[in-house]
Amino acid sequence: MPSWDRLSFVRSWSRSLRQDAKVSSLSEQSSPFREMVQQEAVVVRNATKRYGSEKVVLDGLNMTVSRGSIYGLLGASGCGKTTLLSCIVGVQRLNSGDVWVLGGNPGSEGSGIPGPRVGYMPQEISLVGEFTRSDAFYYFGRINGLDNDEIETRQKFLSELLQLPPENQLVKNMSGGQQRRVSFAVALIHRPELLILDEPTVGLDPILRENIWAHLIKITQNENTTVVITTHYIEETKDANKIGLMRCGQLLAESPPYQLLEQFQCNSLEEVFLILSRTQEDNNMAISSGSTAQKNKAESSENEPLCQERNRRAKDKVSKFKANPKRRVPRLRRFRALIVKNGIQFLRHYSGIAFAILFPILQVSTFFIGVGGDPKGLTIGIVNDEAGNCDGNFANIWYDEQEYTCHIGNVSCKFLQQINDATAMKKYYDDISEANDAVRNGKLAGVMYFSRNFSEALQNRLGNFIDVDEADIVAGQIQVFLDMGDREIGLFLQKKLFDYFFEVYEDVAKDCGISPKFANLPIRFEKPLYGELDIDYRRYMAPGYIITLLFFLATTISTSLMVTERLEGVWDRSLVQGVTTTEILLSHMLVQNVIVIINTAMTLCLCFPIWGLKCAGSMFAVIWFGLLSSICGLMYGFFISVISKNHSTAHYASAGSLFPLIVLCGTLWPVEGMPKALRWISYAMPMTLPTISLRGVMDKGQSIYELDVYSGLLVIGGWSLLFFMICLVGLKSKATP
Repeated sequence: MPSWDRLSFVRSWSRSLRQDAKVSSLSEQSSPFREMVQQEAVVVRNATKRYGSEKVVLDGLNMTVSRGSIYGLLGASGCGKTTLLSCIVGVQRLNSGDVWVLGGNPGSEGSGIPGPRVGYMPQEISLVGEFTRSDAFYYFGRINGLDNDEIETRQKFLSELLQLPPENQLVKNMSGGQQRRVSFAVALIHRPELLILDEPTVGLDPILRENIWAHLIKITQNENTTVVITTHYIEETKDANKIGLMRCGQLLAESPPYQLLEQFQCNSLEEVFLILSRTQEDNNMAISSGSTAQKNKAESSENEPLCQERNRRAKDKVSKFKANPKRRVPRLRRFRALIVKNGIQFLRHYSGIAFAILFPILQVSTFFIGVGGDPKGLTIGIVNDEAGNCDGNFANIWYDEQEYTCHIGNVSCKFLQQINDATAMKKYYDDISEANDAVRNGKLAGVMYFSRNFSEALQNRLGNFIDVDEADIVAGQIQVFLDMGDREIGLFLQKKLFDYFFEVYEDVAKDCGISPKFANLPIRFEKPLYGELDIDYRRYMAPGYIITLLFFLATTISTSLMVTERLEGVWDRSLVQGVTTTEILLSHMLVQNVIVIINTAMTLCLCFPIWGLKCAGSMFAVIWFGLLSSICGLMYGFFISVISKNHSTAHYASAGSLFPLIVLCGTLWPVEGMPKALRWISYAMPMTLPTISLRGVMDKGQSIYELDVYSGLLVIGGWSLLFFMICLVGLKSKATP
């Protein structure tokens, strides 16, 4: 055929395709068209799909796949093949247009999607990396309703057909070709009525590709299976019943291969594809220049007879297929398969097991070892103008019973001897300025200064405390200059020096025949109603630390679960086979709750029996707080995983929310010390009231039935339920993006 004649023929061919598309849109409401939808396996009409506002992936595409046939979808990478298949199986939605699969729209009752009537192999591997080959077969077999014997039989057959790797080899340790073959096999395992395959033969041995095509032909002829397959190898589709040549989101031609070769007088399908692609470019240029206005007018006059002809063909088509009974899989069977899958993923993720076991031990031990102990290794400067460094000088205190007077000397040495090295090491200086400079340079934690007549002034205060001279008051004081840049160390030294002074002062008063009570301040702190008078900081922080640790330990476990499933493709593949988002979420919750219970038990055992943390109330209430905190953290992690598109976003959200929750939950500083507006925000958070409630149980012995306690349980339970509901809504919205 001459080149000009061939070009004219191709243009006429493409014009007829456009006319057929218009006819289909005009006749979709007619009964013959509805009958055709029921007869065909897949019908796509006027499909349009955009990513963003400009990128058009599918541009008014029309496609028809007959039952019991092989349909080869050909096109270069990026032309929209994968997107089209995703819309057919319901993973994605069209912006406009319609899709019918096995007689109904994907997701409707009349369709085989989602469910076991369809088998889906996406372009990605979409398998769990921790699965063995056998695990993959059993998972996809069970969610499609097969029993173990059927799965084993199919596994043996497909293993021989596709030359699969050993059944105990992990998917993540297989080569790319082996993974693709296993992915193909699990799509075939349940003998689906419709088989959707996205480039199953890429990278495979030519002989193996030939065996695969032979098997596909066999199941279409013997089992009436419909196959839609995409491939890079154009010539291998010569055995397909019909092929669709796709480019730039449009179907250039849809016909049996031999007809295309005859009509275009070509020796290969690649040559046909090249001719149609050039014609598409010419048509696009003509449309952009406005030269097709008259053609459109002429074509519109032909619509009516073409529409009548199409309706006539639809009426003449005789149904050769009977609707297959709906293959229903019990929810319990699918749920069990999900539980096994999640359990295998966790048990074979050895770093995750090590984290779940070692992390609580490390964190709890670090807290009890590193928090609440008295500061050690401090140095305090001493400037003693009364007795120097006290070498050879001892305190001289005696009472003259005849004159009823008390003689005191070198009391500063008695005070300095009271300070042991466990509190602070003493370093003597001759000049107060030099000692203060050492504090400024960070060499000392503080400086104590004793005046030259310290003991004499102290004696005058004891003997005549009413008429004592102001100069004696000043001289009888110990001047202390502390480094309060580190507040906790400064307060620690301040309290210790106060305690040491009053101990020495009581001894001096006793030696002088004065009641020791005279040395006390006119205020007395009795035994506390709750807790101890000298409670350490560790005990104060422990309730909040337990709540926080369990919350974020559970959050860390669940943060990336949903993200991983979606990115690996297992999520979409499971949904296509009929698994619901609710089942996926609940199965993960059940498996992770087992881990959470173990972590909670380990944490509480480490805190109380091993490290000796005391609890004045019921341990039953403490256990409830621990479990609910873990469950709330688990649901919070799922919430982050649902709203995040990738692992980085999930980890940023988890880490970014950690510090605000810790700062505002009352662990580091009492909630009463916050501004009023911030205080109410703090109370609304999932860890503040539970921390206060748990502190009430541990320090005050409050029961779980008191308002201060069960209010914390209600808050953390309410947050858990809220996160769970948000997860359900979010997962359903992501099921069909």
